Amino acid sequence: MSQHCHGPAVGAGPWSTVARVTIVAESLVVEVERVRWRSPDGEFAVLSGVTDQGEAVTVTGPLGHVHEGETVEVGGGWREHERFGRQFAAEVVRLREPVSEAALLGVLAAVKHVGRLGAGYLVDRWGAEVLEVVDADPRARLLEVPGIGRARIGAAVASWQEARALRAVRLFLDSHGVPAAVAARAARALGPQTIDVLTDDPYRITELEGVGFATADALARALGTPPDAPSRLRAGVVHVLREAESDGHCGLPRAELAGRAARLLGADADDAVDELAARGEVVVEAELVSGAALHRTETRLAERVSALLEGAPALKVRTLRRPVRGAFVPTDAQWAAVERAVEHRLSILTGGPGTGKTAVMRTLVDVLRPHGVRVRLCAPTGKAARRLAESTGAEATTIHRLLEWVPGEGPARGPADPVDADLLVVDEASMLDVRLAGALFAAVGERTHVLLVGDPDQLAPVGPGRVLGDLLAAGRVPVTALTEIFRQAARSLIVRAAHAINAGEHPPRAASPGVERDLYFVTRDDPAAILAEVVSLASRRLPDHLGLEPRSDVQVLAPMHKGPVGVDALNSELRAVLNPDGPPLPGSALRVGDRVLQTVNDHEHQLMNGETGVLVHHDAERDRVVFATDDGRRLTLPTSALATVRLGHAASVHKAQGSQWPAVVVVLFRGHAHMLTRNLLYTAVSRAQRMLVLVGQPEALGFALRRVDGHRRHTRLAGLVAA
Repeated sequence: MSQHCHGPAVGAGPWSTVARVTIVAESLVVEVERVRWRSPDGEFAVLSGVTDQGEAVTVTGPLGHVHEGETVEVGGGWREHERFGRQFAAEVVRLREPVSEAALLGVLAAVKHVGRLGAGYLVDRWGAEVLEVVDADPRARLLEVPGIGRARIGAAVASWQEARALRAVRLFLDSHGVPAAVAARAARALGPQTIDVLTDDPYRITELEGVGFATADALARALGTPPDAPSRLRAGVVHVLREAESDGHCGLPRAELAGRAARLLGADADDAVDELAARGEVVVEAELVSGAALHRTETRLAERVSALLEGAPALKVRTLRRPVRGAFVPTDAQWAAVERAVEHRLSILTGGPGTGKTAVMRTLVDVLRPHGVRVRLCAPTGKAARRLAESTGAEATTIHRLLEWVPGEGPARGPADPVDADLLVVDEASMLDVRLAGALFAAVGERTHVLLVGDPDQLAPVGPGRVLGDLLAAGRVPVTALTEIFRQAARSLIVRAAHAINAGEHPPRAASPGVERDLYFVTRDDPAAILAEVVSLASRRLPDHLGLEPRSDVQVLAPMHKGPVGVDALNSELRAVLNPDGPPLPGSALRVGDRVLQTVNDHEHQLMNGETGVLVHHDAERDRVVFATDDGRRLTLPTSALATVRLGHAASVHKAQGSQWPAVVVVLFRGHAHMLTRNLLYTAVSRAQRMLVLVGQPEALGFALRRVDGHRRHTRLAGLVAA
């Protein structure tokens, strides 16, 4: 086996900072005997074949375009699959032009309506030159195939042209160092002119989800694009802005943008900013540079907020009757929140754990229902919406379902067809980023009131902006801040710990009389000992002690994915204990029985970023898997939809926002120091309902308490609303 290096080498000069180098451990030449499995999207496949050394192999990877009989060069490495044995995982794929009869038959048989018999007919008639012959006049040649008449010829020709175009794109991209997995997506996104488009502007490839600037830069270099080409400089600036958005910013100060772009490109890109502004791709406003689309979204959000603040109250409620007896009697502060929600088109309710925010929402529903007021409740995540419905006794939904999000198009609800509600209550509002908030406020009707409920001390949203914080900072929105901890909540060490952490104090470890011992700190210093303790607690001891289901009721949280006690290592060990023998899912590293977590918004399948559940069944014939979500739904998904799903026995604290579990185990480790902040720890602790266990190093706890999340987000919302 040979050492194989694929991709441009790193050299000196402006290219050296961005050149992509893919190191591949081994390379094989394989003649494909059988396609054992191909994903529905045509990207991933499992192949059986024979190497040029005569060794039988199984190859997996981005091979969906390969047919039986073809010869393919693959680069990658060996792995041992628990069920299917030794496999070669391909990362680099180069397809040789088909010359053998078996290869020609495989290519032709894949064409719609041709099949094996039609392929045999064409090969018998035209021999080794069959592909060139069909290419010259596909309609005439395919019409000769028995069974393809005028009713089928259109589909057959389209199938042929698509396959040949995709093959050409793959050969083009592979010859220029672009990963094989990108080719099919590029062809689908950019169409039949993919090669011409990318030859003219290689940076168009960054329009594909998940394809970054480094990949485009490697392609551009291979095509001879100069390092100071205007297209390269513009693409670099756009890339820096996108990276800033992923860090939560809605733009960057021009000087900071210029510095980041120069480090990326090895060249001055300041003129590129002006070019992009002239093209309408960015907006420069008071030295803040923003992507044009996000700038529009933030501006429109500010306009909708201002319209609500300036609008007269529209709820028709003659007299609010404050409860004075019964199961719940609101405090003055809680009742003030109810009154503000009725008297103002927009108001905010804030408070930490145990301060009664949920009770206010329940009271709103109860006191407004007799007046015929239509109250709609929503939250960013399915689990938060389910908890909201249970605690208020009213229907609640996710924001995406409230807006009737259409896959590939966006929300069906908007200014022309707003949400049907007199009062819209939005829980977990600290999770609102600018895009989601923009879509939500755009769907608020002319007479609808809005109440945002949240805890501004929680982690900032994953997406760009900090909507709740910005609206509070603007100083114009009526706010009720709940600070009193209710007696029942005060009996929980978890609640006391959350408030102590938020104040920068060490959480209490001993329960005083009348306080429930629902928080423990287990000191472990060595990473291996931390890992073993967490696995033992989450898989056996907590479920046995509390009568919980370990795969759905216990959640492990860590600040980071990597490292000896990061999310990835924890998931690997937890699955080895909780689901060691689950049947593997073809084309995926997941198994039936795995606890999993969705990592992006999948509107097509109604599965949102951060939602968790268990894969409970696989239908091999239909290539479908059943995802039982933690909010009680059972979703039937194509196996290909699992590409954005990962193991979820353990999760990052950021992914846990908006969710709670009966028992939570939090990892505290010095190696996570640059992620440890008071806000992160406060968010993690407040995810626990019945039991919380902190496992790790006491100094890591102290480090988190000393660091408040000082990461400033560059946004415009507060200033726009305050103006």
